[in-house]
Amino acid sequence: MPQLPVPEPHPSKSTIQRSTSVRLARIMDSNHPLCREDIIWALNVIKQQLTDYPDKWTMLEPNQLVRRFHSYAEISSLLVYSSSYGQESDRIRKYLAELVSGLYE
Repeated sequence: MPQLPVPEPHPSKSTIQRSTSVRLARIMDSNHPLCREDIIWALNVIKQQLTDYPDKWTMLEPNQLVRRFHSYAEISSLLVYSSSYGQESDRIRKYLAELVSGLYE
């Protein structure tokens, strides 16, 4: 009788959060060159946090919510209109820091 493959266990929520935090820390490191893939990944993580944990966002003051929306829009605009992120990397990191603050506490 043939052996059926054993399904791999799904990673735990804490493992996923840890790997997400590690990757975000690498992206936020000024020694790490930003690439389009990193920026899109970070925006997707933020979008997923919004859909998975809407209560974290509803507890924000209106001005904080507007600042985060502005940061998301600025990063998205830079993705559309720029092909190189070298000169804009500090600005993108500033916007990303605004977006992720408080999401992993």
